[in-house]
Amino acid sequence: MTTWILTTGNSDILLNNQDQWLYLCDPIYQQLEYLIFEPIKQEEVDLWSVPARVLGMAYGQQLKTYYEQLHFPLLDNFCNCLTEHNVSPDKIVFLMSDQSDLFQERFSLKCPYWKDTCTLEPILTYYFNQKFPKAKLIPIILKPEEPGKGLDHWDSTLKLVQNVVYNLETDRTIYVSHQAGTPAISSALQFVSLARFAKAVKFLVSNEYDQNSVEMIESSKYLRGILIEQSKGLVDTAPGAAKNLVEKLDDVDDSVMNQLDNLVNFFNLNRTVNDAEDEFSIECATRRIIDVLDLIGIFFHQENYLQGITLLAAAQETFMKVAILQKIQDLTVTIPGQSWKGNEVISWTIGGLFLSSRLRNLTIENKKDCLAQLRFPVKNYTLESDKDFSLTNRNFAMLHWLECLESRFQPWKLLKWSCASRREQDNDLRNQLMHNLRGVEKQEVIEYLLGYQSVNTDDVMEAYNYQVKQPFLAAIQLFDLPYQREKLRKQLDTVKSYLR
Repeated sequence: MTTWILTTGNSDILLNNQDQWLYLCDPIYQQLEYLIFEPIKQEEVDLWSVPARVLGMAYGQQLKTYYEQLHFPLLDNFCNCLTEHNVSPDKIVFLMSDQSDLFQERFSLKCPYWKDTCTLEPILTYYFNQKFPKAKLIPIILKPEEPGKGLDHWDSTLKLVQNVVYNLETDRTIYVSHQAGTPAISSALQFVSLARFAKAVKFLVSNEYDQNSVEMIESSKYLRGILIEQSKGLVDTAPGAAKNLVEKLDDVDDSVMNQLDNLVNFFNLNRTVNDAEDEFSIECATRRIIDVLDLIGIFFHQENYLQGITLLAAAQETFMKVAILQKIQDLTVTIPGQSWKGNEVISWTIGGLFLSSRLRNLTIENKKDCLAQLRFPVKNYTLESDKDFSLTNRNFAMLHWLECLESRFQPWKLLKWSCASRREQDNDLRNQLMHNLRGVEKQEVIEYLLGYQSVNTDDVMEAYNYQVKQPFLAAIQLFDLPYQREKLRKQLDTVKSYLR
């Protein structure tokens, strides 16, 4: 037993001549709100189109007399395909649309009301009875149920289609033609039929570029194509989710999975670290910063502001630590009887940037002298106890230190604001997001990126690229931090191109 489920659209039925059109419209002129619908000539063929509701109203009452004037290009192709595969459905479920309750004002030729297909029921019934006389016909009219949500609304339309499909028997082969109708109806039938009938469903698909070509596609192949397209859409922002989808497929090349694994690690800042490498080395940390700057751009472009702002705050703090280590590593620190390289005096660990444990037995004055030789601005701060030396890990002190180490360094606005020791807590967007679960508006993000100085743009990406990322990269070059810039966009596009 077989069931054929199909959607209907505004162009399913065409006229092969327009000679009687005005004559047929005359009795329904009032129902047409006194609008004049002129048939539109199709390109390269002697066929004309009119809105589906109007066509149904005009021909429905005199169908047997004028039926030969109607042409069914898409339906003819579908029926021929079924016949060629020796399929004669015993049930035909055809979905039509009626949005009359939604569109009360119909005084425009472009009103979606006129494109509804509900008035085509007698024509389609006559057509299917000729093509498959033994089939039981089940006409279904989809009517919006939620105020203000038409059949172009995805969620509400999905519910309507689910109510239809889930009332059909599953112990049979199902053929689905879903390309007609609104995109919401088409997609809903596509996904619901896969969910309901799984491997029992086959799709009749018309070739977009060859109107006479129809392909019958197995559900497994169709589902594979859907999963591939979904995974491509997720690569840019959620490669982990893309990987989960691709893992459901049987014949994916190992190299594609390896590339997705690499992307997942990249988005988690989980670069592969060799045994000989140190996660807190200047080179590894700089590489993470560069990765993050590209990731932030992706998150901001997708309006995922929380992730972008959080990563940006971490990137700035990491940069200051790395830049300080880069500048002091070749400096020499000498106190009576002892001498060290700068990177032996300052240690960067998971806890932060502090004096090395090898200095713990030195006097307070000797420790101050060590910092002074590393150009830390000791005269600007009170250093009277061991606890006071935690200043080396405070943002405001690190920024001051960097300016002493490199006179050409020009901090960007956000970095200066973020490192201010006395800034407005209400303006600290990162803290508000992290600690108070506050929402965020686009304008707030722009103000934050500009360090709450004058705002002359309403574009988050413009503010980020020109006011943060560009000066950030320039500073990385100024401090001669080692890195190799990779083109993230090219990498993402390459991964997507291999998904097929």
